[in-house]
Amino acid sequence: MKKVIGLFLVILISSATVFAQSGNRQGKKGDPSQRSEKMIEELKLDDKQAAEFRKVEADFREQMNKEREAVKDDREKMREKMTAMRTEKEAQIKKILTDEQYKQYQEKQKKAPRKKGHGRR
Repeated sequence: MKKVIGLFLVILISSATVFAQSGNRQGKKGDPSQRSEKMIEELKLDDKQAAEFRKVEADFREQMNKEREAVKDDREKMREKMTAMRTEKEAQIKKILTDEQYKQYQEKQKKAPRKKGHGRR
């Protein structure tokens, strides 16, 4: 009986350690460039479209990071900037994709989980 209890405790402690180490939230979302590559693959973009798509995504991330730093104290201003930037990004992506690809892109964007809490823990 003592062996069974001891084994149970070892398994319990081991599993708790594994779950604590895998609690990285970023791992669930993945790297933005990996998400872009997955989208390129799913939409079956040709080489030219893929290169343009990567550039739009990279430019958007870079600009977004700059704007976050510039207006980090004014949340309302940041929200307005981010909305405008997303609208511009969508317009650029629409120019790159065919109508069918753009429909698929929009569907995938709707299904994508949105961050809640906006980075706050």
